Amino acid sequence: MPNPTEKNRYQHRKEEHLSLAQKYWRNQKHDNTAGFGDLRLIPNSLPEISLDEVDLSVQLLNHRFEKPFFIEAMTGGFVRGDKINAQLAEIAKNQHLAMAVGSQTIALKFPELAAGFRKVRETNPDGFILANIGASHGLEDAKRAVDMIQANALEVHINVIQELAMKAEEGDRSFYWLDNINEIAGKLDVPVIVKEVGFGMSQQTFKQLEKTAVSAINIGGRGGTNFAWIEEQRSNDFSLYLDEQGFTAVESLLEAKFSNSTKPLIATGGIQYASQIVKSLVLGASLVSSAGFILSNLLENGPEFVEMLLENWELDIRKFYTMQGAKNLTELQQSKLILQDNLLDFYKQRNIKIEQNFS
Repeated sequence: MPNPTEKNRYQHRKEEHLSLAQKYWRNQKHDNTAGFGDLRLIPNSLPEISLDEVDLSVQLLNHRFEKPFFIEAMTGGFVRGDKINAQLAEIAKNQHLAMAVGSQTIALKFPELAAGFRKVRETNPDGFILANIGASHGLEDAKRAVDMIQANALEVHINVIQELAMKAEEGDRSFYWLDNINEIAGKLDVPVIVKEVGFGMSQQTFKQLEKTAVSAINIGGRGGTNFAWIEEQRSNDFSLYLDEQGFTAVESLLEAKFSNSTKPLIATGGIQYASQIVKSLVLGASLVSSAGFILSNLLENGPEFVEMLLENWELDIRKFYTMQGAKNLTELQQSKLILQDNLLDFYKQRNIKIEQNFS
């Protein structure tokens, strides 16, 4: 049976993750670290559309989402984290947004901590809530995580780089995850999403996941919260130097496009602006999520400011749809983009052929 000291260590680690994530967003510049500045939308001066004709809804995961973005997984399992989750749940309820909770591993190990996660469902009884576990967990843990919050879907996060950056006594060192992911996705009663935690995905990963029963893939690109940096700060060990490791959100979406993956895509990784959400959708994502930027604004400016930010995102996305002459997601994804030199070089090195929707 886990002892109190072990629980305290787990909770302290979660507290450190939260504090360092806040520090990271406060001190870092993120304007183009996710790669969106290397993409330009081609203007449509005669779009022949009105703003009120735009439909932002998305049908995915057996659900109709009113908006093409949601609140991504952040925290939970300790007092401050549970308070933040409750605030986010209230925001999600008010804004009609889906929301993912942070990793529930701590509550699976210490069941008395599940109450903080359950508060999310209590606050938002009719909302679309995503449970969250790591890929080393089995099917029974997946069921417990879903049941804990009556979740509509499950995120299974994959985080090899973060685990290897963690202290030896904390992080995993064995990563035989694929069969486990497939079993969970094939036998769980709700849709399963595989999500990277901020290092992006290559064509190889998309091809591997294509053969599984997962319902969607969250590309989790570099450019948002850097968990390698967080673990390096925690351990005071910077020998791996992982600052430039991984693919950006944009690069990951391009990798998905040319891997012939048929799995629906969710984009995250440094999302701060409506324009980045729209570019993600044009590149093939069905939904877009944001975590670090929302968390930073919640902690610095409060819930009302975050709600205003999210309302502005919705209005601005509608304006971008209108600029492109697109009434819905299907039409938006016919938009064309111009690639800047960085992405053209990426195309060349990855042996990717330029498609018609790139100019």
